[in-house]
Amino acid sequence: REHQTLESLDILDGEIVNVVLSPLRCLTASLDGTCRVCAIGSSSDEEASAIVASESGPILSALLSPDGDRLLTVCSGGDGSVRGAHTGELLAHISGWIGGSCAWSPDGSSIVGPSDACTAKVWCPQTGRCIQVLTGHSEDVKSAAFSPDGEQIVTASADTTAAVWEATTGCLLLRLAGHGDIVRTALFGPDGVTVLTTSMDGTGRLWDVPSNTCFQVLEGHTKALSGAQFSPDGQRILTASFDGTVRVWEQCTGECLLMLPAENSVVNAATFSPDGNSVLVASASERLRLFCAETGECRFTFTGHEDWVRVATFSSDGTLVASGSYDGTARIWSARDGQCIQKFDGHHGALVAAA
Repeated sequence: REHQTLESLDILDGEIVNVVLSPLRCLTASLDGTCRVCAIGSSSDEEASAIVASESGPILSALLSPDGDRLLTVCSGGDGSVRGAHTGELLAHISGWIGGSCAWSPDGSSIVGPSDACTAKVWCPQTGRCIQVLTGHSEDVKSAAFSPDGEQIVTASADTTAAVWEATTGCLLLRLAGHGDIVRTALFGPDGVTVLTTSMDGTGRLWDVPSNTCFQVLEGHTKALSGAQFSPDGQRILTASFDGTVRVWEQCTGECLLMLPAENSVVNAATFSPDGNSVLVASASERLRLFCAETGECRFTFTGHEDWVRVATFSSDGTLVASGSYDGTARIWSARDGQCIQKFDGHHGALVAAA
């Protein structure tokens, strides 16, 4: 095994360095119908990006399993596939129709997502067979997600409600009613007893599941909400809106702590860093911006894409940022200084996922 000293690498005493395990990879998915695994730090283009999935239509979403070994892809026609994330081997074809806003269970043993006839379904990723049908909404289901322990599922629907279900039996446990328009997303907080819903009515709502009560209404956006996320500790909420802003809220009071304007009044992606100290925002721009989650100060601007950035996310340790653009490329950036580390070509359509 080859060893090098810090001195030979021109690293001085007191300097901060990032240490990562190798190999380090990035997954990308595109409207061109392919998923690629990109080797970060590879010295050749051939090694850098390899196709692991080639589907029959445009890919709408791509999700890695919790252990990173399997890949779920959903295409525009509602076709879903589970593949080996490293080899691309087809492991299962999802039976029936599956929507793009789907999720793996925390242990990777099942998949939940919107389906046809106003239902959500639970599938076995080993066989692709449906094992539960969640029936009870009167309009289309827009999203579905598991609780942190995998025991419950929450769904959002066009019928203006969200619902909580028992994952193993598909039994409807409670309905969350109060929004005045389509509920676009619903997700559990890290504590497993709080649910956040976002709606076309321009508000977010926080619910206590055991008592089935809404304890906060997040009001301030002037247009429909397009996405939301809990901070890692669950104490703050991030919302993105079609009004062109990202807001950060205090969970316990519902107070808006920050409002971050998006470039050209469009929010394509917004996410907390793994430590909760930063917010990453992709807008109708070729640039990404990284903000301080406490003050709203822009720490870095990531510049290099040639078209709007569509998706962006952090590495699990928060040291890297992956972005995907309408220009068909993905880029890896340092979250420490905003510098571009690597660019990946190869796709022939806009990227819909980068992880």
